[in-house]
Amino acid sequence: MMWWWSKIINIEKLFKKFSNHVKSCKSKYFVCSTHASFESWFRVELNPVLWQLGYKSESIRTNWTYPDSRGKADLCVKTSKGDIIFELKSFVEGQDAKKINSYPNQLKRLENLLSGSSGSGIIQVIAFITFIDYDVEQLKRIVKILFPEKTRWQTRDATPLIKNYPLRIMIGSITN
Repeated sequence: MMWWWSKIINIEKLFKKFSNHVKSCKSKYFVCSTHASFESWFRVELNPVLWQLGYKSESIRTNWTYPDSRGKADLCVKTSKGDIIFELKSFVEGQDAKKINSYPNQLKRLENLLSGSSGSGIIQVIAFITFIDYDVEQLKRIVKILFPEKTRWQTRDATPLIKNYPLRIMIGSITN
């Protein structure tokens, strides 16, 4: 079933609403300052933000399968125009060699689904990426790996989710 809301998600607005939402969470200090990955927590907390953006809870899926395999995306928002797919990744300094090498392939695969003729029905892909305990130079290196200079992705810099806490968030978006 398709849903009435079909607006593409603006990543600046998503960041601001998500940051404000996290500021209201009792667990914010722990999540934003602990040397650990909390990808599932972000997946849960994105839901109320998506509701604020006008998407009904019934339109949000946590069990979306890629059309060409058994692989799963983290979140899918069903709209009247097509699907908005979220791929979340949490990077923790010192623990991410495999993720840093595999995530660009995952993003490229979604980009190909978006622009391909596979009938995927995807209208937007959002890469929702968190970083904890990386210094500025490490972040620059990782961002170049994830999003090479010649890319169709619109990105916003890795920014502290909450001022004075080490967790940074980067959001990328690509649309059809």
